[in-house]
Amino acid sequence: MFFRLLLLTGLLLGFHCAAQADSLLVPHHAKEVALKPTKKASNLKRRKRLMNEYKNWKGTRYRLGGNSHNAIDCSALTKRLYREAFAIDLPRTTTAQLKKGKKAKQLSPHIGDLIFFKTGRAQKHVGIYIGDNRFIHASRRKGVTISALSNPYWNNHLLAVRRVLPDTVVR
Repeated sequence: MFFRLLLLTGLLLGFHCAAQADSLLVPHHAKEVALKPTKKASNLKRRKRLMNEYKNWKGTRYRLGGNSHNAIDCSALTKRLYREAFAIDLPRTTTAQLKKGKKAKQLSPHIGDLIFFKTGRAQKHVGIYIGDNRFIHASRRKGVTISALSNPYWNNHLLAVRRVLPDTVVR
């Protein structure tokens, strides 16, 4: 009987010490940190919002100056997607949008960054980066679509990446 009591006391004491050791390794505020959304969660949320809006616009034909579901151009599309997905108003033109936000690294865009291309001597094109080396834009040939930045045409015409969205979690 005494041996069983001693064994039980040893097990309880060992369990208590292990729990104490765990609490020493993990700071008390760790629970709060774990509950805060991570950057990855923020990016997934941004991508989901953009993709939900893309579904509403997919296939809409391109027309320079267009700003409706009948026809839309690239800067009107980015303006609409930003307003609908993030409640952020962008300027109407590509040139004005190129001045918004802050410059971002072209080799590592974040989901939601504006991607700019120089498509002619005076022409520019804009889309929204959605991750996985892809972006949403209004194409002259395909209408509103998703394209790959690795496509030689887009890769060779990349002009700038601008970060308009804050790094914090969007609403």
